[in-house]
Amino acid sequence: MVNYELSFWLALPAAAIVSGFFGFLLGTPVMRLKGDYLGIVTLGFGEIVRLIFVNWIDLTNGPMGIPAIPSPSVGGYTLTSNSDFYYLVLVITVVSVFIIRRIVQSGFGLNLLTVREDEIAAESIGIRPTRYKLLAFTIGALFAGVAGALFAVTAMFVSPDSFQYVESVNILAMVVLGGTGSIAGSVLGATILTVAPEILRFISDYRMILLGLVIVLMMVYKPSGFWGESKRKRNFFGKTGGYQDGNLTAGGSYGQVRGTGRG
Repeated sequence: MVNYELSFWLALPAAAIVSGFFGFLLGTPVMRLKGDYLGIVTLGFGEIVRLIFVNWIDLTNGPMGIPAIPSPSVGGYTLTSNSDFYYLVLVITVVSVFIIRRIVQSGFGLNLLTVREDEIAAESIGIRPTRYKLLAFTIGALFAGVAGALFAVTAMFVSPDSFQYVESVNILAMVVLGGTGSIAGSVLGATILTVAPEILRFISDYRMILLGLVIVLMMVYKPSGFWGESKRKRNFFGKTGGYQDGNLTAGGSYGQVRGTGRG
C-alpha cells in the first residue's frame, strides 16, 4: 500500500494469499510432527521470519518499520476515526467467523474434526490426516494474513517488532482461555485478554507472570476453556446438540458425521 499505492481492498486478499502460501510451505515438511514438536517448529519459524525482516532493510525498513500506511476508503469515504476502524474490524471479523463456521459444518470440516479426535480412526475410514492438517494449517495462515492487514491499517505503522514471540503466546492464551476447538471460545478468549490488560494496567509489570499462571490453572482445572467445557449448553449461534468442540453431543445424530471419509 505504501510502496506500490495499492488499495486496501486489493492489499487485504493479497496479504491473505501470501500468508496462506507461506503457511502451506511451512506446513508441508512439518505436518508429520505432533504435539510439542509441531509447536516448537512453528514458533521457531515465526522468530526466523521476524529476524529476517529486521535485517532486510530494503524491504521492511528494518527496526524503523513502515510508517504512514494509508487509511482504507469505502465508497469515497476515508476511514479516520477510531469508530470507523472499529466497524471495519467488526464487519471483517463477523464475515470471517461466518466463513469458519461454514467450513466447520461442511463435510470437509467434519473430516477435520475426525482427524483431531483420532488420527488412526480417521485413517481407518479413508481420511488422510496429513492432507487435512496441512489444509487446516494453510487456512489458519490465510486468516492470520487478514488479521495482519487489519492491524497494519489500524495502527498505520508496522514493523518486525510488532510480531514478537509474546504475540504468539497471547494468541495461544486466547484459545486456551476461551476454549480449544470452539469458535465462540476463541472470540471470548480474545475479548477477555484484550480488555483485561487495560483494567489491570496498574500491575502491567506482572502481566506475563499472571498470563502464564492463568494458562497453567486453565490447563489443570478447566482444560477445555470457558466455553468448550459445557458441550450441551446453547452455543454461540443459538443451537443445541450436534457437533460442538469436536464431539457429538446429545442433540446430534449419526447423520451429522456421514460426511466423513471423503478424502
